[in-house]
Amino acid sequence: MVKYRIVQIGAGNVATHISKAFQEVGHSVVQVVGRAEANARALAKEVGAAYTITMSNIDKTADLYIISVPDSAIPNVLSALPQLSGIVVHTSGSTPASALQKVSESYGVFYPFQTFSKARSISLKGVPFCIEASGADVVSALSQIAASIGGKPVEMDSEQRRWLHLTGVFACNFVNHMFSISQVIAQEKGLTFDMLKPLIRETVSKALEGGPENSQTGPAIRGDSETIEKHVAMLKDFDTEWRDIYRLLSSSIWNTAQNND
Repeated sequence: MVKYRIVQIGAGNVATHISKAFQEVGHSVVQVVGRAEANARALAKEVGAAYTITMSNIDKTADLYIISVPDSAIPNVLSALPQLSGIVVHTSGSTPASALQKVSESYGVFYPFQTFSKARSISLKGVPFCIEASGADVVSALSQIAASIGGKPVEMDSEQRRWLHLTGVFACNFVNHMFSISQVIAQEKGLTFDMLKPLIRETVSKALEGGPENSQTGPAIRGDSETIEKHVAMLKDFDTEWRDIYRLLSSSIWNTAQNND
């Protein structure tokens, strides 16, 4: 396996997980470049790297530069980067690869399709890494790097990746928000979130094993308007948006079921 010298730009959730994964398999994270000194220092210490909060001090001798910052911060990072001879990639689901062409002739996308939290350890085995690059040689290099940390490299253009990112928002971010709402309601009424965990596990298992289109249950798909109205009324003491969410989702579930018949 080719061992890469890597500069990690950003010190958040994605940066933390992939940097630790690189270090574990023998790649060298030689520098962490961060906006907040405490975060950059902490990640650098974990992976045995130097760190800086000044873009002009970036190590210009690395093989790979990985930009793992919020999408809104990518333009500022790119405007501050010098011309680099190594491969420059970002880990964004929505930013086109072409945004990087001004800072290096070798550039691309290295987007792990997974949810990350710093405090939670996670295996990257089998995680799709969406790869797009300036040339076949860079695609090959990024695919080998993804595979070296257990990932599943998938070559994908920017348009496909934008749509994949959207599906992830529905499947992860929105679903987690539903969990959060259910937790608040349960706790407000003297119940515990632990009581919901077996239900959540079975719901996810059914969707993964049999497909979500075959797994929907509940009052909405049954057309049980009486129960739906009772539930909406019960939410009167909570956030008004939650009543709107309940109605909207119930309507969407019913309409989807009718269209699939």
